[in-house]
Amino acid sequence: MNQNNPLSKFFRQPKIYITLPSRGLYYEPGVLGGSYENVPIFAMTGMDEIISKTPDALFTGEATSKVIESCCPTIKNAKLMPSIDLDTLLVSIRIATFGNNITVSHTCKNCGTENDYDVDLSGVIDYFKDLKYVNTIQVADNLSIKIRPLQYEEMNYFAIENFKLQKMLYQTSELKDEERQRTIDKIYQDLSTLQLQLFLTTIETIQAEVVVSEKEFIEDFLRNCDRSIYGLIKQKLEENKETWAMPKQDVKCGNCNTEDKIQLTLDQSNFFA
Repeated sequence: MNQNNPLSKFFRQPKIYITLPSRGLYYEPGVLGGSYENVPIFAMTGMDEIISKTPDALFTGEATSKVIESCCPTIKNAKLMPSIDLDTLLVSIRIATFGNNITVSHTCKNCGTENDYDVDLSGVIDYFKDLKYVNTIQVADNLSIKIRPLQYEEMNYFAIENFKLQKMLYQTSELKDEERQRTIDKIYQDLSTLQLQLFLTTIETIQAEVVVSEKEFIEDFLRNCDRSIYGLIKQKLEENKETWAMPKQDVKCGNCNTEDKIQLTLDQSNFFA
């Protein structure tokens, strides 16, 4: 940005200020510039809007990263930010660009009427700011595991790899029996390996008699520990994922008054429109 540009006074200014739900934790040095409090959020530019609708870039997360860095210059590298800040940032950018309300459609489960509802997104920001990421799994008195949230880039990687494997599993129905079984066995092996990679990525240290942070030792532990410990890790990751999901919204059908809950989805193809 050229500071001598005579048009600079017409450049966009911050529309809102937020506090990052992570409270600045889990950021590598240099990724977050300044405080986690009073983070300025700008509206999207015309170029941001074009990028946010590019299918390939959306799939890989590249588009989302670029839009976040443009609208929240405090985030120097969005790929490396903790994923627990993602939804708050996307909702904040939506508010800064289009205002507090978003209209969502939902078909009543009772009478089949399609209703439109206006949702106040500021309530979503309030929800996330009060959450705390649970980063300790107490396995036993002398054994605890410290975890961290995935970075945005890591979250995308695991989501894409899981999507590919699930798609391959679905396509096995077209194969002959013997080939189908071999392919299914291979896919499940790959899914198991992917889950191991996920655990290794999220586990920072294991506290036993000493604090263990070496990945090769942690991997050895995961491959040889009791299945109940493996289950505890999986359970805690799933609990954190559920806690940090977008909050459901209470709605009532305008035709039959049936009450329901709807889940907001941050699909960039329509969320930023």
